[in-house]
Amino acid sequence: MHKRKEEEKASVQYSLFFIQRFKGKVLFNVPMAEYTSLKIGGPADVMAFPQDEGDLKDIVAFAESKGFPFYILGGGTNLLVRDGGIRGIIINMSEGFKEVLWQEEGKAVAGAGIKLSELLAQCRDRGLSGLEFAAGIPGTLGGAVTMNAGAYGAEMKDIVEGVEVIGKKGQKTFIPANEIGFAYRRTELPKGSIVIRAHMGFKKAEPEEIKERIKDFRERRKTTSAVTIPNAGSIFKNPEGNYAGRLIEEAGLKGERAGDAEVSEVHANYIVNKGHARAKDVLSLMALIRDKVYSRTGIVLEPEIKVVGED
Repeated sequence: MHKRKEEEKASVQYSLFFIQRFKGKVLFNVPMAEYTSLKIGGPADVMAFPQDEGDLKDIVAFAESKGFPFYILGGGTNLLVRDGGIRGIIINMSEGFKEVLWQEEGKAVAGAGIKLSELLAQCRDRGLSGLEFAAGIPGTLGGAVTMNAGAYGAEMKDIVEGVEVIGKKGQKTFIPANEIGFAYRRTELPKGSIVIRAHMGFKKAEPEEIKERIKDFRERRKTTSAVTIPNAGSIFKNPEGNYAGRLIEEAGLKGERAGDAEVSEVHANYIVNKGHARAKDVLSLMALIRDKVYSRTGIVLEPEIKVVGED
């Protein structure tokens, strides 16, 4: 009874704050299955869509003052939300921070909420090269920077010259690339930092050449793009000198199922939702994959997908 009263009190506090100050949309008791590419996930207490820096700073300050946890959401790809959902505030960056300021010499400052596909299209039209590897990669720029997204030997770190972040106390800071800890499929930033913009540098090239490179990357991605059932992209990182998909396939795990979660028949490093999969099903398959691959090869696969929430 005491816990329920505390939850009701927190809900009222959330409501009063957002009604009074927040300009963006606010949703309560949000099923995360509607906001993730896997179509899996229990409810989040609150989801807020900041429109600008003021909104974002207000959310962070409010959450910190009340001791409420908060999580950043971009396109909802590369994410698994547990079945019990998420306590706290989901800050959904997908409806704000979409501006792109083009500068001289192939420089740009782009908002974290812009889709990679949209930014790539703008680069193509301006004859700017460097982002072609992202052809077919879903999600937003903020998410791509945060996980140092990459493909075919290229990564976001190759074009990012710095990021603007909002810190836990609401302060805005610029972090140059040489102070960012870029690593394979992750970026090390100060704890609690929220990327709001990325400063990037591109190279001049003929638009037709860029179109050809984009076409080439899309052709190379055909295997994964053929996975049309809900998925979160690559589940495991590629171990050095090898490919996770190859190791999983060689372990005979294509088509392996747990509930409605299945190791894709098309690409072994994808787990797909065949209809009503739950997070526990995906986690069960991930554990099976790691065990079988390790027993065969001695290689420990490291998850690329981010897992959040409660069981």
